[in-house]
Amino acid sequence: MDMDQVTIVSDVAVSSCSGSGPAYTVNYSGGDPVIKVSVGDEVTVNKRAAGAGGGSNILSVYTYKVTGYTDSDTLTLTYVSDTGTNGDDSPCDLPSGTGSSGSPNKASHTFKRYVSPSFMLIAFP
Repeated sequence: MDMDQVTIVSDVAVSSCSGSGPAYTVNYSGGDPVIKVSVGDEVTVNKRAAGAGGGSNILSVYTYKVTGYTDSDTLTLTYVSDTGTNGDDSPCDLPSGTGSSGSPNKASHTFKRYVSPSFMLIAFP
């Protein structure tokens, strides 16, 4: 069965990370930013060159899986893949392009979930 992917929440700011790959504990900033997220959801992160600007080219899209839920702003993520084939990297080490090359800002996270496709409604005459 094909599955559709829906975005649950996007542009969630990362506060801090701990752990070493492929599993990381990630703390998010803001008021209850990950309250709607569930174990099994997917996290995508756009890595840009540090200091290149927020609209600069995306060097790689990293994908992580939510494997644990600690509280309303802390999750455990496991590295899955990245389009640049760079390999496992901490979600806190992926620059957003903003900031400077010496002090880059962390890229925000987007949470997605796979859902069964909607059934088509059939109208009967």
